Amino acid sequence: MSHRLDQAFERALAYLDQHLNEPFDLQVLAEIAHIPRCHFDLLFTALYHMSIDAYVELLKSLEAAHLLGFGKQVSLATIAAKLAYRNEQHFIESFTRSIGQSPESFQQAPDWGNFFAKQQPLKSFQADVSQQSEQSYSVDIVSFDAQSLAVMEHHGDPALLPQTIARFIEWRRQFALSPTNCRTFNLLYSSPELSAKTQYRIDIGVSLNAETQALVSESSQIMLKSIPQGRCAMIKYSGDDIGLTAAIDYLYRDWVNANDVTLRNYPLFLERLDIGRSTSVEKQSGSPLNIQQVLIYLPII
Repeated sequence: MSHRLDQAFERALAYLDQHLNEPFDLQVLAEIAHIPRCHFDLLFTALYHMSIDAYVELLKSLEAAHLLGFGKQVSLATIAAKLAYRNEQHFIESFTRSIGQSPESFQQAPDWGNFFAKQQPLKSFQADVSQQSEQSYSVDIVSFDAQSLAVMEHHGDPALLPQTIARFIEWRRQFALSPTNCRTFNLLYSSPELSAKTQYRIDIGVSLNAETQALVSESSQIMLKSIPQGRCAMIKYSGDDIGLTAAIDYLYRDWVNANDVTLRNYPLFLERLDIGRSTSVEKQSGSPLNIQQVLIYLPII
């Protein structure tokens, strides 16, 4: 990116407004914005406090509400086809989730007050590049050496992530890939807090050397991948999950925009330094607060 992020996303959003009747294609938006697809969702979320999936869903639902409110005879199937929903059921679920009223109910007795309330944020929808993060972080530019990985992909509901992690830990034990002699990585593609349940993506990985790579092969559960050599912006982070999200947002919203850097076509990744060690402190409420030791890497040119 050789231009400000808000300008890049303005082009993508303008295209989206004009093509609501076409299937949503993240790759097309990423190309219009000149942003690697693997960074698009996290960048969008950091700037707009809403995932791109949620934004598209709301935009289509508001257009559907207009069609329903002023077209008492139009069928749900017709609207679903017009706005490129996968099918009528997908339209019903998406509309109800966004508007808080089913399409049938809205068509019969539209709640226009709620409709305008849902519409209001989009009238002033703009990138949050002027508001700086409450906390700043020390960012170092480092050279990361290429690293082979065995990863288990999670693609779906964030609530099911612990089950994926448990399966990965069991697989890791079978091959004796201990945290004491193998590094642990996460490759991030979207935010669990703001992404639609079916769109959340994260890879859980363990480092491989020449010896361990000979023992591991791809299967229905495990993929062999690699982190390429190259420059990265890095934050050494220590804290809880909320703070980790804030640190990632800082990298994308504040640091990238301020330094006008070019992102490499490889996702942001984390190296977990605390795997196998339990670190916690006590919150004021008396319950334990897990403290993570993480290196956050953002690949840059």
